[in-house]
Amino acid sequence: MNKDKDQIDRKSDDTVAKLMSLAGPRADIEADRQSRVHDKVRQEWLRSTRKKTRARWLAPVALAASVLLVVALNIRSPETPLLQIGTVSYVATNAAGSQGAPKVGDPVHAGDVIETGDLSGLSVSLPGDISLRVAAGTAIRFDQDDEFTLFNGQVYADTGDQIYRDRPITIHTAVGSATDIGTQFSVSYVNNRLDVTVREGRVDVANDRNTYTAEAGDKLSVDPGDGVVRGKVTSYDASWQWASSLAPEFDIENKSLLEFLKWGARETGMELTFSSDELRMGAMGTKLFGSVRGFAPADAIESVLSTTRFRYRIDEQSITILE
Repeated sequence: MNKDKDQIDRKSDDTVAKLMSLAGPRADIEADRQSRVHDKVRQEWLRSTRKKTRARWLAPVALAASVLLVVALNIRSPETPLLQIGTVSYVATNAAGSQGAPKVGDPVHAGDVIETGDLSGLSVSLPGDISLRVAAGTAIRFDQDDEFTLFNGQVYADTGDQIYRDRPITIHTAVGSATDIGTQFSVSYVNNRLDVTVREGRVDVANDRNTYTAEAGDKLSVDPGDGVVRGKVTSYDASWQWASSLAPEFDIENKSLLEFLKWGARETGMELTFSSDELRMGAMGTKLFGSVRGFAPADAIESVLSTTRFRYRIDEQSITILE
């Protein structure tokens, strides 16, 4: 009799262990609480063995469910405040987030997923004066303020003009990851292909096999088989226009003309030049008033310059302030 009981006990322990494993990985539980859960499940199994053989095959499934419930209840932690990592700074139409359509000024939290419609887009301001633009038809998760997962579509990042920063940003895709070294760049993940285009600075692209470097003017295309194609794109190429159109609005009120022109040149990828140092100083001392709300950067530049005393020339590549 004792021998049979020992066999049943050993069998019950083995079964309980298997059932507990079905619950998957779980947080650490205090030893006394874990012991109580184990004993409860063991007692339930022993009770089920006394039922008719016909119904015995149902016990493991039902018991596994009860184990999952117990574990879930034990590891459930109190609600923790959401960590805000950014702020929506510009919204085109039909952008949608996990909490509905975002508005300018809305917070972006760690873990938020934002999806944009086919005719929409938005811009998010992040710590360190970083601007992340999300193109139409894109789904992206904001994992942290310097780490993101792009599921589909295209994003553009402007991390400022400081070549070396303490915290680069990384954009992950299923094919590989792109990490910036003080730059403006875009990452596209469409049809299982990763495209990284660098407007300024440098970006390191890595996958499971290799690491590649893309510098200003480079376009790097990587497929799942680790095939790599390199190309060239100018900083003022039309392919950047979608990103410029999502730029956060520049508040010109009481700003200098020089500040505004530097912003406009950066957004359009054009070179800003002055015919003389005196003209540069003059632009620095010229204060602006009003608004360029609703203007794309290229249109804003010409609109503002036309109201000043400065002569200028704007072509595809540059903004020149003339004598």
